[in-house]
Amino acid sequence: MGKYYEKKMLIEQLQKKAVELGRIPGPEDMIDPPAKAYLGFFKKWEKAVKAAGISASALNLTLVREDAPVVSEIAEPAEAVANDPEPVEETAPQGRRRYSKSIITQMLLDEFKRLGKKPTRKEIDANKNLPTVSTCLNYFGTTRIGDVWDEILKDL
Repeated sequence: MGKYYEKKMLIEQLQKKAVELGRIPGPEDMIDPPAKAYLGFFKKWEKAVKAAGISASALNLTLVREDAPVVSEIAEPAEAVANDPEPVEETAPQGRRRYSKSIITQMLLDEFKRLGKKPTRKEIDANKNLPTVSTCLNYFGTTRIGDVWDEILKDL
């Protein structure tokens, strides 16, 4: 028989992992409790992330502030983040590049136009000028590259 996890504990562990990784964790990032526990409770990974109140924008802000908030403050309301009086200077760790959702969208659209088709996961990861597939998935808050393309191409 499997171990039972409470919702509150699952959410806390997911929030801690998000702060530890500096991004929205994927199912493959969760070891204890395992992703299977989250999927058993929430049915979909996106629901677990949403229940934990983790968003890429709030997470990015917590990483670049010197006075990083406590785990429970990750889910700041969007309007509180937008009205933050302190300008937040984004500094990437050495050797790492920072992206935004709009930059990734433009880069993928350029690649789409260059190839004349949607690039595959392998083509995206092989192109060193593009962010990795996992980076794209994190910024779009999904686990499927098809969902990323749906969001990008809906505006065309």
